[in-house]
Amino acid sequence: SQDAALSVCALGGYGSIMNAAINKKRGEAMAIALLAMGLLTPALFNRFPLIFPDSGTYLGIAFGHEYAIDRSSVYGFFLKPFVTIAPGLTGLWLAVVAQALLLAALLWPVARLISGGARAAAVVLFVTLIVTSLGWHGAQFMPDAFTGATVLLGWLAVRRDPGAPGGPLLWLAAIFAALMHYTHVPLLLVAGGTSLIAQKVGGLGWRACLGRAGVLIVAVAMAILLQVGLNRTILDRPAMAPIGPLFIFARLNEDGLMRPWLADHCGRDAAPELCALAPQLPDNSQKLLWGGAASPITDLIWHPPVDAARWAWIDRMSAANLGAITARPGRFLDHSLRGTLRQFATFAALDDECPVGCHDRVGGIGFALSKYRPQTLAALDASRQVQDDNPKALLRAVTTPVAWLGLMLLPVLLVVGWWRRDGEAVTLVAAIMAALVTNAALAGALSDVHARYQSRIVWLAPFAVLCLIARWRQPVRAAARSVD
Repeated sequence: SQDAALSVCALGGYGSIMNAAINKKRGEAMAIALLAMGLLTPALFNRFPLIFPDSGTYLGIAFGHEYAIDRSSVYGFFLKPFVTIAPGLTGLWLAVVAQALLLAALLWPVARLISGGARAAAVVLFVTLIVTSLGWHGAQFMPDAFTGATVLLGWLAVRRDPGAPGGPLLWLAAIFAALMHYTHVPLLLVAGGTSLIAQKVGGLGWRACLGRAGVLIVAVAMAILLQVGLNRTILDRPAMAPIGPLFIFARLNEDGLMRPWLADHCGRDAAPELCALAPQLPDNSQKLLWGGAASPITDLIWHPPVDAARWAWIDRMSAANLGAITARPGRFLDHSLRGTLRQFATFAALDDECPVGCHDRVGGIGFALSKYRPQTLAALDASRQVQDDNPKALLRAVTTPVAWLGLMLLPVLLVVGWWRRDGEAVTLVAAIMAALVTNAALAGALSDVHARYQSRIVWLAPFAVLCLIARWRQPVRAAARSVD
């Protein structure tokens, strides 16, 4: 179609302009701005910033005075200044442009550092935008845009001396990215920790290693304390993920661990309220969580008469979770491993649940916009997502095989990097591999297998492959440089 041709031309123009900008040495700002243009191409093609049903929660936080009980609200706070400065559709575009600029400001120096120069970085990023899901997350109103960035920031911050110029700013950026979603905190810890272990194996001294480990621990602790502090102040619930036990309860119930435990412990140490509820619990975790009138927990958790009643139910579920897991630890580990493996292999670009989940006005994005920015609804309804006119099949026909190829090549690149004594390559690949497994475990074992969860991070695999191919093709390469 004409729109598709225009989008391809826009990406091609981005590549050629980037090349010209580098040749003329116009500076880092130009390169970052052009990369941001490339990240925005999917949103421009869609005719509206990309969305997911959950986008409504974050935009509700940005537009109004809301606070989420089931996810981090920091991403909504990040959007708030932009949608406030320019109300209406302009504010939405301003917010997604700011998001793209932030991502570009990270991706450009990382790609240039790994691939070996500006020209190589431009090629790597241009190809990454075309053949991976990066742009489809970068231009979406979801904290998923910052998941891969959290991993890269963890690797980037740990690889250098904390006292080096720019080090504190880099760690602040890592904390900021980690605050965007509860799962980003463990991802930052795992990516940074794995990179640090790889550096130690590669010859980093104990003193430097312990110093960097200390800064990593402090950064993760700060992210946790900030989340707990926000939840304590606003929800009066001093917890990292206040409603997290509900999601684990739904997972255990679907896996068949919760009902047997309740059957064995009702009348003893199980909460009588949960025992009375047990016969009504749907076996499917998603129906239990989001089933509306079909789920007995809807009014208890999402619409309680008072907040204290909600937290009483969460406490009951938390105790039941601990009991069900400790009663059958082997079965829990088996289901967790199976869920992790399924999630690791389940990903798809533009897994947006549209048009059904993005068109209604009862909840999600439609509800938030109709409540706070009704003048933007016409543009939402005209978007390709709502019209179900995005080329999902074509997009996945390209991005899914490329992602699998990247995943298969990562272990090979780890061995090659070790053989070449390339410390940066080894630490990068190790950090990404560990993050991919951790991300799959967080979703598949503790929540539910969903293509979106792994898609938000799987683009890192082909990105790393492209960077390292470009790096090792350089005629003169200091690939054996120390990880310091």
